[in-house]
Amino acid sequence: MKFLSYFSAYQFYILALLLNQEKKFKQTVISNLFNKSTKYIRRFLNKTVDFNTLFLKLICILNIDLSQGFFSIDDTSYSKPFCRKLKLVSNLYNHSTKGYTKGYEIVFICWSNGKITLPISFRIWHSTLGKSKIDIGIELVKYARKISNDKNLGFRVDALYNAKKFLGYLHKNHLFFATRLGRGRILFVNGKKCLLKTTIWGKKCIKGWLPGIGYVWVTKYRGKYYCTNRRPDYQRQIYEWYAERWNIECVFRFVKSELKLQDCQAFTFIQHYNHIGYCFLTYGLLQASFPKINAYEAKRRIESMYVTKSVSLKQEVFQLCA
Repeated sequence: MKFLSYFSAYQFYILALLLNQEKKFKQTVISNLFNKSTKYIRRFLNKTVDFNTLFLKLICILNIDLSQGFFSIDDTSYSKPFCRKLKLVSNLYNHSTKGYTKGYEIVFICWSNGKITLPISFRIWHSTLGKSKIDIGIELVKYARKISNDKNLGFRVDALYNAKKFLGYLHKNHLFFATRLGRGRILFVNGKKCLLKTTIWGKKCIKGWLPGIGYVWVTKYRGKYYCTNRRPDYQRQIYEWYAERWNIECVFRFVKSELKLQDCQAFTFIQHYNHIGYCFLTYGLLQASFPKINAYEAKRRIESMYVTKSVSLKQEVFQLCA
């Protein structure tokens, strides 16, 4: 990888994430891959790492202009149902299984210009933190404003972060946002109170007052309601702004399926925290090294360089040839 040398202190674990061929990300697997003891691996994961600095270092190396892109913020569950002795584990609702599980919630923010997506920061939420995910989201927005000097193309916000407190903060500070609203949300149009689901829309955008936030533009597109605090040029544009946040979903899918984000079998909170950070950093390095192809193809190229795959035939094949 082109930029791996800039992160030489961490390249051992980054390569372990990329070259691991097992279903789980066990310390014994890393030990076999790189001839390192499991004690060495535990010591490595127990070190304090400032991932915000590492993410900014990658941005500086690439000479990225943050004003030419937008930020997306979302969260994903980090399920650990069988780690009963793991500290700070909370009960979480898993949207994919429609049930509750134990683990952590990762609140993540990334930057994208539509061509490349880079990690900016992340936080771990748990029930004993004393803050809500909305509070953490606002902290991440403040951090993004600081590193971009308020020069960016706004924020793409998941539907779970359309709370009054969160959108109110963005609107109050004149930060452009695009999000999706629930069909039961109240909107004041020309001083008249109405529900989104009972409003006749047609193919148009309506300017109205959203309680706790301010004047926004809302439209209905393909049965769902989209909202922004900037006047669009045409109806579909609000949906297009919101759809740009799909980049963050691609990050979550990749780190879970290809980098085994949730399959780490570490023993302590700090080890899991560092594992999460290295997964996001690895994704950023793949994007930086192979900007013209997707992360999946980039990972396959890395594997083709370093991994030798053996092919074995089932016994039935030999019976057919007999």
